[in-house]
Amino acid sequence: MLSTGDPMNVLIPLARFSPSGQTSHVVDLAGALARSGVRVTLVHSRPADPTCTGPDEYRPLLAGTGVAVLSHDLAAGLPNGAPRPDVVHAHSTLDFPLAERLARRHGAAFVVTVHGLGCGRILAGASLARADAVIAVGRRVAADIAGLAAGRVVVIENGVDTDRFHPPAGGSRPRGRTTVGGEVRVLYAGRVDAERRAGFTELIRALAALSRHRRVRAVVLSDRPPGVAPALLAGPRVSLDFPGWLVDPSPVFRTADVVVGCGRVIREGMASGRPCLLLGRSYRGLVLPAALDPARGHDFGAGGREGLPSAERIAADLLRLVRDPDLATRLGAEGRAYALAHLSLAEVAARTVALYEKVRR
Repeated sequence: MLSTGDPMNVLIPLARFSPSGQTSHVVDLAGALARSGVRVTLVHSRPADPTCTGPDEYRPLLAGTGVAVLSHDLAAGLPNGAPRPDVVHAHSTLDFPLAERLARRHGAAFVVTVHGLGCGRILAGASLARADAVIAVGRRVAADIAGLAAGRVVVIENGVDTDRFHPPAGGSRPRGRTTVGGEVRVLYAGRVDAERRAGFTELIRALAALSRHRRVRAVVLSDRPPGVAPALLAGPRVSLDFPGWLVDPSPVFRTADVVVGCGRVIREGMASGRPCLLLGRSYRGLVLPAALDPARGHDFGAGGREGLPSAERIAADLLRLVRDPDLATRLGAEGRAYALAHLSLAEVAARTVALYEKVRR
């Protein structure tokens, strides 16, 4: 919490409120900063651009947090009534140049967060070189940009709102469908694009194999229909639900027996008390909370370094959880405890505020 004096004013521009983990991170962080005492103005910075989705879907999630959510072309200056910022914090390469100009114009600190590897070096390199501080969401990202922002890179990983993502009433034990004859509900959350389609297809093949032992319901939270080939589901006892992309997917996480995905999806699954499988371009297997080490950081990426996914490996891990409900329960409980101790969004906000205090002018 901010302790004394006037509240710090932080302006967060976001050109595109797209269905993505990055947008979820920005919105969640804005709310957590506001709850810590920061005065946050979140601005849709390109409202006239039809390719840049606005914030309307996210307003209910921020209601009551104190975050001011505005749509304003920041190239024309600050919105009417917006406070002069102490910090301008940009997260998208679309916003970096404009955020830097605003910060300099108003004597504010210019902070950027880099969310992924290969962050538009040509477009972003100059902004990173001039930023007062650069936040990397992981150690590999920090190493990737170290040469562009020497001495000013701080690793602050993604966090999860452990109040919103929590186990269902009654604790971390799945809802009972993993008993003999019960339906197994497997949640996949994330993109199904060219990079991840092979992994997703292998997951569907694994679910078809699992359906020889249990009825299976696959729930897919994604920004586009998964486009599963009908032949993959012909015959097996696999039902496929596609709710689409949800601004707040936490209720769906609580209904799952197993969560599959990568990145922030794993954090959300652990916080929800669900056993998790780490799948993206590659498959890294069951997430074992007891083997995680906060001192080494948390890399929940699956970018292909581990080789192509295998339906056989995925199916073996799913069947292991189905046949051993106590293991599923233990992994879920350990994941929840670990998320509370080491993956908290509140801790991310506190570290971010400390960085703001260090660089504010």
